[in-house]
Amino acid sequence: MLNRRFLRVKVLQQIYAYHQAEETDLLAAERRLLNSVDSLYELFIRQLTFWVEVKNFAERRIEENLHKNFPTEEDLNPNRRFVNNRVINALENNRDLQALQEKYKINWDNDREDFIRGFYNRLRDYPEYQEYMKGEKDNFASDKKLILSVIDNYMEDDELLFDFYSDKNLVFNSDYQICLFLLWKFFNEMEEGFGPDTKIPAPYKTENDETNDDKNFIIRLFRLTMKNADEYRELVKKNIANWDYDRIALMDKIIIFMALTEFTQFHDIPVKVSINEYIEISKYYSTPDSRRFVNGILDKLSEQLKAEGKIVKTGRGLA
Repeated sequence: MLNRRFLRVKVLQQIYAYHQAEETDLLAAERRLLNSVDSLYELFIRQLTFWVEVKNFAERRIEENLHKNFPTEEDLNPNRRFVNNRVINALENNRDLQALQEKYKINWDNDREDFIRGFYNRLRDYPEYQEYMKGEKDNFASDKKLILSVIDNYMEDDELLFDFYSDKNLVFNSDYQICLFLLWKFFNEMEEGFGPDTKIPAPYKTENDETNDDKNFIIRLFRLTMKNADEYRELVKKNIANWDYDRIALMDKIIIFMALTEFTQFHDIPVKVSINEYIEISKYYSTPDSRRFVNGILDKLSEQLKAEGKIVKTGRGLA
């Protein structure tokens, strides 16, 4: 599920936290790195079950309205479009999701009356929801379109939703944006054949392979970046004319060190790929000027390291 960019981000976040806390226990930091991947995955599973719970709340509300002392015409003939949403119902009946919900001990019972009700009421006010409920098209595609539009247009800026997950686990705070992308991607790729036995994507794409290359990737990237930090520091200092090393943002330093690790230690990753990945990461996780600085220093250092024979890439087309 997590692509290499997100795995790099998890390593970046852990190294940054390590330095900010002035820690000395690398093994403990490494364990937290792996736990942070699991926490991101837990948040993803919570977000999936959240949609099921919102649908279930809507269903209970319909049932309650039917038993009012003086039900309205709408109460007696409710629009069941949302509670019949094929995408959400497919999730609800999925055995793998049920097992993961049990594994992470996700129980929405205590959150129904305030949080779930609040989100459902906001959902009903969204123009996309109102259009969906009265739309002529009633199929899997329209059901999926509703969820994608809500994730895309509202969930990122929903402060109540963000605060709710942050209160559940502080780690969720830094993972919320990534999780929304993963959630959107999951629903976007969900096919009509999704059924009870369909597998929910694992946190690592290679989790079920003979060797979990993605997990090994983040462990090696973390260990080697930390191990060679002193060497990288001196290398950067020698190549930043007109710059004061101590004034470089910590996040930029870590980004550069991680890229240098990939240049010299990951022989199957092209230099251009590493540079492009870390430039993109710097756009979202560092200062406004970081992209230009990171690009310039990595271009310079890659050429220098190539000339010194310290970058050796194996495989066709690697450079």
